[in-house]
Amino acid sequence: MSNIEKKSQSPGSKIAEKVSDEKSSGSALTSAQRDGLRALFEDVYVANRWHFARVNFLRGIFFGFGVFIGGTVIVAIVVWFLAQTVDLFPWAQDFTERLINSVESR
Repeated sequence: MSNIEKKSQSPGSKIAEKVSDEKSSGSALTSAQRDGLRALFEDVYVANRWHFARVNFLRGIFFGFGVFIGGTVIVAIVVWFLAQTVDLFPWAQDFTERLINSVESR
């Protein structure tokens, strides 16, 4: 193909050319592999749609709970560290004391 013909090709024809190049090189999926993937997709996502939704809902709940607990632990460690090192960093002493007083008052 000449350069002029390549420039005038549409994106769809470029993709089709790439797919045909992959087929000739042996890296594209065979029809049996494609059918197997389609069957797997239908088994997991279509046939068990409610189960899939329930599992993903529970996963989201536990993920959110884990993020909340993890964030709480990290903040507690940072506040504890600042309380222990308040004398080492005089430039942050006022901020650290206000933070500790705020946490203790609640």
